[in-house]
Amino acid sequence: MTNQIVAFAQAQAKTAVRRVAIPTAFALAGGLFLLFAIVGLFFALFFWLEPQHGPAAASLIVAAVALGLALVAFLPVAFRRRPPPPPPPDPMLPQFVSLLARTAPNLAPRQLIVTAAVLGIALVLTGRSQKK
Repeated sequence: MTNQIVAFAQAQAKTAVRRVAIPTAFALAGGLFLLFAIVGLFFALFFWLEPQHGPAAASLIVAAVALGLALVAFLPVAFRRRPPPPPPPDPMLPQFVSLLARTAPNLAPRQLIVTAAVLGIALVLTGRSQKK
């Protein structure tokens, strides 16, 4: 029964980590490429404007464009919608916790510590995923 508890906690932790890690990795890579693209566009704008307006005016124009784009980018943060209601809690988790409480006196100290740590990680990751 102890192996089932540990297997359930590990499965919950793996699911929560995959749910968070994969989109985060793709978002980080996409953000990095987007940053390089935007920097390249600002360089191109500067070198296009510099022969006509001089370096100081071209720098000010590029800075004004960057400030305008930053303000447009922050508009969704300022006027965001209400988040949807959280999903109903997993019905397996309360049963798992009660099963763990019933079997805790039979576990060795090491098994109890490992099981508690895995359960804690699963609860933290599950809680973090429900906040979004």
